[in-house]
Amino acid sequence: MTYSYTQISQYLRCPRSYRYRYLDGWRERDTRAAMVFGRCFETALGAYFRQEDPSAVLFKEWGAFRDTPFEYKKGDSWDRLVHQGVHLLQKFAQA
Repeated sequence: MTYSYTQISQYLRCPRSYRYRYLDGWRERDTRAAMVFGRCFETALGAYFRQEDPSAVLFKEWGAFRDTPFEYKKGDSWDRLVHQGVHLLQKFAQA
């Protein structure tokens, strides 16, 4: 089994919440774009380490939420987040 930073920090913050989310499968309704985008970006980073195309994975994962009515921070949009994500992935690959 593989654990992410998010899973470990969730467990350390509140073991019961960890149990509900990761063991029992409960999910909160995500209304903030940044949270969902972060999970999509994590998946894209995983693709990078599996030697897959992380930009394509990011676009596919985030693309599933294109028409979802999220709360965006001022100045953000679906397009802006995907462009920032691709840029970050490129910078990561260069390091």
